Amino acid sequence: MAASCGHREPGFALLPQVQAKSLTGLTFRRPPEITFLKIDNERRPAVLTAAGTWTWHGEVPAQALLHVGVQALPAVWRTVSRLDAEVSLRHGDTREILDVAKDVQDPTQPPPPNTPRWLDMEIDLAPWAGREVTLEFSASLAGLPPSYRDANLVAWSPVVLEGREGMGSTGSTRPNVLFIVVDTLRADHLTPYDYKVRDTTPEIQRRLAGPGTVVENAYSQAPWTLPSVVSFMTSRYPGELLGDDAASFGIPAGVKTLAERMAAAGYETGGFIANPVLHEGAGYERGFHTSYAPPADIEWMRHHADDLNRRAVPWLRAYQRAHQRRPFFLYLHYVDPHDPYENPDMIAGRAQFMPDYKGNVSGEWIHGIYSGKLQLADPALDLTYVKALYDGEVHYVDRHIGALLDEIDPEVLKNTLIVLTADHGEEHFDHGGWKHGQTLYQEQIHVPLIFRWDGHIPAGRRLSGTVSLLDLVPTLMAAAGAAADPAWEGVNLLPALTGKAPAPRRPAFSEGLSGGPLRAAVVLDGQKLMLFNREEPFHPNDELQDFLWHRDLGRFQRAELYDLARDPGEHHDLTAGLELLQPLINHQLSRELEGLWVIPDGLPEGARLSGSITFERAPALWTPYFLGPADRAELSGGKVRFDLVGEQLTKGLRIQGDVGKVLAVEAVLDGHPLPPGAVRIGAEAPWGNRSPTPLLRLWTVKKSTERRTAADAETEKRLTTLGYIGARKKQKTP
Repeated sequence: MAASCGHREPGFALLPQVQAKSLTGLTFRRPPEITFLKIDNERRPAVLTAAGTWTWHGEVPAQALLHVGVQALPAVWRTVSRLDAEVSLRHGDTREILDVAKDVQDPTQPPPPNTPRWLDMEIDLAPWAGREVTLEFSASLAGLPPSYRDANLVAWSPVVLEGREGMGSTGSTRPNVLFIVVDTLRADHLTPYDYKVRDTTPEIQRRLAGPGTVVENAYSQAPWTLPSVVSFMTSRYPGELLGDDAASFGIPAGVKTLAERMAAAGYETGGFIANPVLHEGAGYERGFHTSYAPPADIEWMRHHADDLNRRAVPWLRAYQRAHQRRPFFLYLHYVDPHDPYENPDMIAGRAQFMPDYKGNVSGEWIHGIYSGKLQLADPALDLTYVKALYDGEVHYVDRHIGALLDEIDPEVLKNTLIVLTADHGEEHFDHGGWKHGQTLYQEQIHVPLIFRWDGHIPAGRRLSGTVSLLDLVPTLMAAAGAAADPAWEGVNLLPALTGKAPAPRRPAFSEGLSGGPLRAAVVLDGQKLMLFNREEPFHPNDELQDFLWHRDLGRFQRAELYDLARDPGEHHDLTAGLELLQPLINHQLSRELEGLWVIPDGLPEGARLSGSITFERAPALWTPYFLGPADRAELSGGKVRFDLVGEQLTKGLRIQGDVGKVLAVEAVLDGHPLPPGAVRIGAEAPWGNRSPTPLLRLWTVKKSTERRTAADAETEKRLTTLGYIGARKKQKTP
């Protein structure tokens, strides 16, 4: 394929030129092909060529770097035994070999461990700046049968030649975006959040918090990874999008992800994820031109930040110099400090912050402690050591975040928006438990959130107010110059971050979405309410879920209210004030939980409302909505009978199944029938405006058409393998 003639812009990126058929300066022996290719769990857009040589001829930009990735198709390794790749340069009569890459495999051994990796080369072409040169890209495959000589079996990705010309900011409001998520990172163990025990995050403090803005009160929408990531990748509440089964926890096909929106806005997108539960096929990779996600193997939890950087840094080096032609969006999801609490910085197997500890606890103990299988022999000392192990993990990932930021050219950094946050936190027996996923206390849902954007977001500033991770999509897309989507449930924080407006006064809502009864929380103006549906029937799948459920029944109240300013550790439950925050929880849950809602309103405390509801068809079941131990309900055929005691907490029933019409409602308050107008059918309760007179409200909530309803086999496999859920068994009907 001959190169076209005419003006040649300095530099090139192979894939966009081949896609656009604008093969300026490129010559191939036979037509190349474009595909997406996964090698070593990293999926790249690739140009496939035949073994042999292809070339580029053009002018080398000033201070140019050439980035080249290459590998043979995985199926080829069943036959060939060796790949040799070479990049050389011709200038006049001079030919110079610039770099070589080699891979040797044994075709008689199945993978793993015989698994090829992408071979990445970085070549400094500054000595040839301004010269017309020919770059030759060659690949040979030892043992390739002659009949495959003309087949496109060699993948090139990326091949990018860019110089430093124009790397600085041009005043554009379209920044590069670097989005860093640190799995399982509680805010109160970071230096920028006034952690005094240890300086765990000096790099985050020096490179992000110091030159950026720290959001003091940011909240995850769920205390574990899958629903949390769904929410901050879509700006939608996870309870609205996800099904009732954890195995359905993916991003619905009709809901655009942040990466998809960035790609549509013209960004080069790369996503590198270290947590094995976030797999391709469940929507988390959508929109990323290049993506990495590990296999469903619990051992991958031992792959640390250095492994993620090894994969992400070549991408960053390749694309950052092209940011003025096409800005980049890079998403990194580190798995440290998720358990096991181990990393290469440990000293003789001990936490680097407590190397002289003599007890039995190790970083591998955390899941055993969480599940009740292992006990702390010396609780005070051992708990201190567990926190030292965790802090060592935090310090380790902090160092590698610093190493990643070192790779950003200072000129590129001038127009790069960096955001750092966490999907959720971690419990260290703060409220009688361990790890995450079970509670909505601060240690699990209060997460760090730090922004840096030089010249736009003030340095050394702290933003107060209540913020949700739902706000990240609107904020980042506003920075990218994209229009807002009415479906977003978060808001744009840029006016507050840039100092043009105060932080919006909005509540932060979170919910459990894990095994066991419904739990939900809301935070507003420093007040926090948590509700636990204690009376909800639950039949655990396995021994672990049974243990966690019974422990939660012993430590959670049906309602807990805290003043976070006076009681940040949430140890002094307040007894009044439910009416200020519970309507916010009710409003959100009534958008998520399908069925016929039956909610009394305006009952005097201690009054008793009894009665029944008769349906055209028998309900499948009923579910309590924050009922108390003195409340009663039963289902018999097509009739539900109830006996409820009035109290400050809003409560009631949800009737599920195709019940047809409501045929009759009988309601008696303290022995006196409610008047006909006091039974409201079809009108949703006006949350926040308690009725001055007793009412009984009935209305139907239908399932969102966007919601995932089918369990995903791969998600279930990963959650089971990693210990998040037990093996599926048939549930009993309550």
